[in-house]
Amino acid sequence: MTETARIQGTWRDRALPVAAMVGSAACWGGATVMTKGALEVFPPFTLLAIQLSASVTALWAAVRLLRLRVGPVRPAMRAASSGVFEPGLAYAVGVPGLALTTAGNASVVAAMEPVFVVLLVWIAFGLRPDARVAAALIAAFLGVCLLSLPDLSGLGDGDMRGDALVLLGTALAAVYVVVSSRLVTDNAPLVLTALQQSVGLGVAISVLALALVSGFERLPGMPPREMLVLAVGSGLIQYALAFWLYLVALRHLPVTTAGLFLTLTPIFGVAGGMLFLGESMKATQLVGAVLILGAVATVLRRSAT
Repeated sequence: MTETARIQGTWRDRALPVAAMVGSAACWGGATVMTKGALEVFPPFTLLAIQLSASVTALWAAVRLLRLRVGPVRPAMRAASSGVFEPGLAYAVGVPGLALTTAGNASVVAAMEPVFVVLLVWIAFGLRPDARVAAALIAAFLGVCLLSLPDLSGLGDGDMRGDALVLLGTALAAVYVVVSSRLVTDNAPLVLTALQQSVGLGVAISVLALALVSGFERLPGMPPREMLVLAVGSGLIQYALAFWLYLVALRHLPVTTAGLFLTLTPIFGVAGGMLFLGESMKATQLVGAVLILGAVATVLRRSAT
């Protein structure tokens, strides 16, 4: 299946992947706030292990309930290995980075993922982005900056080490997106998600073990029940549901279009703050949201023609 062919078909065919991609962005937008809250109680690697344990348990329960076949061992292991990039290494460096920097900085840095995706597709498959895609990427990135840092005053508030870790995690996530765009055509999205996150959980546990042995991190005491629920819930939303929806969409959308949809994530983060925290949206943030939505709509319309 070619990149352009993935979006062809009836409106119903196009509506499902678009809805799934918007849903995944909504999950990541909301869960990022949840993760930031859980980090007040749980050390980064401990939290990551809890989140992925909850996600993997739920995913395999769903696979078993729906009686989906995993397939031959060797192809399944090859598909699972992509989980080393994300959620494995990407979140192993990204979650500690989020703990060090501000949410606004993290959103701006993470907005580089579509750029990394386009560059990787160009390098790996020779698919050079046209001027419209490049313009959409620039517009979306500017939109994320305005939305996350409406007056740009908080741009330097985060720790540069945290920003660097988030950037590294973003690059690894882009590798995952490009690799998964090929794998998802031959694997059921739910099964692929379960396989990838099982490997990611192995990476997270290994990193946690190293952190505990080295003294970099200590296991917390018995946390409050509501914080444990927050950690588990964020894992189900940020990993199980978000990644499954993303792979459902990636099966039908061009990978560059799918990557651009990630810039919708901070829109849902701001909307969540308005709904649940009583926050207000500034005029510059509204402009940023319009820029992001316009960029996504432009690339989506181009892919459908």
